[in-house]
Amino acid sequence: MYRWKKSLLSSKSLLLFLIVAAVLMIPSLAFAEEHEVGAIIFSLDTVWVIVAAALVLFMQAGFAVLEAGSTRMKNAGHVAGKTILSLGLASLVFWAVGFAITFGNGNGFMGTTGWFLSVPDDQVDDIFGSLSWAGVPLGAKYLFQMAFVAVSMAIAWGGFAERAKLSVYFIFGTLFAAIIYPVVGHWIWGGGWLSGLGKQDFAGSTVVHLTGGIAALMGTLLLGEPFGLRRVAAATVIVIGLVLMNGPQLI
Repeated sequence: MYRWKKSLLSSKSLLLFLIVAAVLMIPSLAFAEEHEVGAIIFSLDTVWVIVAAALVLFMQAGFAVLEAGSTRMKNAGHVAGKTILSLGLASLVFWAVGFAITFGNGNGFMGTTGWFLSVPDDQVDDIFGSLSWAGVPLGAKYLFQMAFVAVSMAIAWGGFAERAKLSVYFIFGTLFAAIIYPVVGHWIWGGGWLSGLGKQDFAGSTVVHLTGGIAALMGTLLLGEPFGLRRVAAATVIVIGLVLMNGPQLI
């Protein structure tokens, strides 16, 4: 009985302490300086963009499994290696020139400023005016946009899977991340001529998916019909790849 009363007394004391602490914190929260609240919002927005970018990057696992299920088993390692290669290639090329062409101020065809992301902090919104609405650091903006470049490139590689030499991946991947995707992206997202006509692309259906799909179609037409597919045996692997690929989008 004594122990029960002592435990109850301790619980009441803890509850009283929490109430007093909350009351004492109210004035400090109510009269917090505006820049402190803005800093918290800035940090939360940045974390959210980074988490979203990580989810998009996780789609690369889905693409790798999907393509492995669509090709011969002996080329599964090749497909996985190509996925890693394309991600690294996209990150470097898009950092150097692609991001500037896509979002840098320029003309209706392409951006011409912001190469290598070498921009003073106080001029970021001026040079990348099309992204000035996003209140996050330039590095977070780049990471998020680069993830979608990798997705678009992975879609394009679906038409080349197991049928292209390593040199093709380097050449086409560089051209895709430096010119093809950035130019189309600038037309719509960077204030280009399609944007001026009222074109909108909220989720990347044109910039990401259509651009990658057309590139895959061109590759398929050039290389011809795939061969040696094990459609029944690979069906399970393909389904797993689709789940991994679309799961981050559902989250």
